[in-house]
Amino acid sequence: MPIPRKSLNSYNTKALQWADRMRNGNNTAHDYLEKPAMYKLLPDLKGRSVLCLGCGTGEECNTFMTRGAATVTGIDISAGMLKEARKAYPEIEFHKMDMSRLLFPDNSFDFAYSSLALHYQKDWLPCLKEIYRVLKPGGVFLFSTHHPFRWGMEMKITPGTRSHYIGFSNNKKGDLEIWGNYFKPRKIDDIWFGDFEVSYYHQPLNAILKYIIDSGFKLESFEEPIPLLSTKKVEPTFWEINSRIPLFMIFKLKK
Repeated sequence: MPIPRKSLNSYNTKALQWADRMRNGNNTAHDYLEKPAMYKLLPDLKGRSVLCLGCGTGEECNTFMTRGAATVTGIDISAGMLKEARKAYPEIEFHKMDMSRLLFPDNSFDFAYSSLALHYQKDWLPCLKEIYRVLKPGGVFLFSTHHPFRWGMEMKITPGTRSHYIGFSNNKKGDLEIWGNYFKPRKIDDIWFGDFEVSYYHQPLNAILKYIIDSGFKLESFEEPIPLLSTKKVEPTFWEINSRIPLFMIFKLKK
């Protein structure tokens, strides 16, 4: 299974719900944090061939077309997500495909893009090697993923409350309590938006950097984005948390 079964099931059965969130401004983390930071790092796409990995319901593929890309190809492992993408954007080419086994010739694309998808992979190296292979020399890969500090926290979910902890308590009696585990790679089971069950993988930054180095890519830039200032009015609690504790991170790689 290319991604955890729980995640694939949610993306297949709740694709319309996901599309609504992506298209109607119902996802603060995307609209006020991740997407603005990613789009700020986009290269000039005019006349370029673009590959979007983990394209979901296709909104970003459409954005690349509006920015002048010559061709945009979106891939995703979820048939449900692709069904919604094809309905909304019939002029764009979409394929059901595992990003660790890309069915494209070498040197096919000028630019590759992936938004919050690689953390569904237990082993990133096959994916990165495949992306490197299908990019043209000098091609760029821009991707976002979970920040390991945040997702290395111990998480507790109760009705109406999500708590995250990382740190320790130690007193003079020698009592020690530790919360979270940054260094331990592991699968995390989670629930988003109240009923969207997912599983994904946490890995420390040193493991992620090793994947990048071993794939052959050169690291061009690394970002730890904070929310837009306008988030203060829209979602003040989201702003207070995520302007102090990183939620995502962004890498820009070059072949």
